[in-house]
Amino acid sequence: MNRENKLKKALNSNKTVIGTWSSLSSPNVINVLGTTKLDFVVIDMEHGSMSFETVENMVRSAEATDISPIVRVWDDNEQTLLRALETGARSIMVPHVSTAKNAERIARCCKYYPNGNRGLSPYTRLHDFTHENISDSLINENNETLVGILVEGREGLSNLEEIVKVKGIDLIYLGLFDICQSIGLPGQLDHPKVLREIERCCELIQSNGIAAGSMSINIEYIYMLKELKYQFIAYLNDAASIKFHFDEVLSNIISESE
Repeated sequence: MNRENKLKKALNSNKTVIGTWSSLSSPNVINVLGTTKLDFVVIDMEHGSMSFETVENMVRSAEATDISPIVRVWDDNEQTLLRALETGARSIMVPHVSTAKNAERIARCCKYYPNGNRGLSPYTRLHDFTHENISDSLINENNETLVGILVEGREGLSNLEEIVKVKGIDLIYLGLFDICQSIGLPGQLDHPKVLREIERCCELIQSNGIAAGSMSINIEYIYMLKELKYQFIAYLNDAASIKFHFDEVLSNIISESE
């Protein structure tokens, strides 16, 4: 499947993309999200209960719409990364990256020869289930696969200057709550010191040609991250969005009836 990765193209063009996370194991939810103006959805295998079979169907649902799927795995095991990419997803996100060595190994596991050591079977949906034109298909996959990592915790943040130098990493997603804790201000997302650290990390990442990403818990924070030049902004997740919407609607109805 020689398709273009729209998400990678947008990030390479320095565009800002806004999406959400999905922890509900439902291709139908992805289909609904795909009818919105969201740019991407992160399929969360770390905190969700979905199998690889379900993830593949969720990826197919995304492909049927205009939303880009990213599979967030639960570890950096080579087989985990391979199976996630074999679902047909062109973008992957790997958590708990704390060293440059770790990031280098992940980048190589996600790319075929000569860029890496990713295992190959031509008889998958990525290669249209055939070995014909496999050389062209491998080149296309190497070019179009987006490799994202989550830098979380104090060790990862302290090693960020080395991590950003790793070739083959397209996106670094920062855990905001980890940043707060790393500078002794847990949970204080709006504290001036936290905002300065968020800005410093973004500048460091982007100065090395990598897109910077993070999460937003409200609309105001989306605008703030955009102002700081974050390109990849994830707003809440599907479960939280459903809960917050109905909590707000019902609280208004109840208060009006009292």
